[in-house]
Amino acid sequence: MNYSDLLDNVRSYTEVDSNVLSNTIINVFLVNAENEISRMLSSDSQRRYATTTTVANNAFLDISGPQGGLRYARGLQFIDANNNITWLEQRDATFMDEYSVQRSTTDADFTGIPSYWATWDATHLMLAPTPDGIYTMEMWYDETPERLGNGSGTTSTTTFVSNTAPEVLLYKCVAEAYSYLKNPTDMQIYDQKFQIAVTAYANEQMGLKRRDEYTDGVLRIPLKSANPNGGN
Repeated sequence: MNYSDLLDNVRSYTEVDSNVLSNTIINVFLVNAENEISRMLSSDSQRRYATTTTVANNAFLDISGPQGGLRYARGLQFIDANNNITWLEQRDATFMDEYSVQRSTTDADFTGIPSYWATWDATHLMLAPTPDGIYTMEMWYDETPERLGNGSGTTSTTTFVSNTAPEVLLYKCVAEAYSYLKNPTDMQIYDQKFQIAVTAYANEQMGLKRRDEYTDGVLRIPLKSANPNGGN
């Protein structure tokens, strides 16, 4: 489903033309839908990996410019000169601050290879110990949601969600449209359809596609066996 398809479908489902549901208004529904979907689940398309380097004697790692924009970091790896990889442990920023203060009171030159990381603010991670040199770090993260039409109103652009689960995007936009049209009954119907569709989509993206069948076994649907004696 591309951008033009979405516009046509929302107007067809609501039986309201572009004089009321203009492109600009539907764009608001679309952004709201994309944001909600991205916060409810982590799809394969949102997973990204970026390599950066630390600054010597600086505890903060700049994460302002990775590809796709940053929603949140999922993990951080330290890569040494021999390409050996060590995972850093994630901690809360309060732990990081207390850790650094306690160590700095007993060791004025408290620096080294980082062992911990935490989200400090929207554009920085905090490392501890403070790096004592320039080190390579690989960040695993989720990007900001793809935008259908890229906000430019193009008719051919599609996104991962619009291709793999168009019903999720459509039902949410239709529910938003009925909210705008002050029709709570139909809004509830399509919001329920959205909840069912997004749950199934989440089960696929965060369940089936990340399930280890070797360890967990193949999913099976239990079948009710008939009573051989003819009873209930």
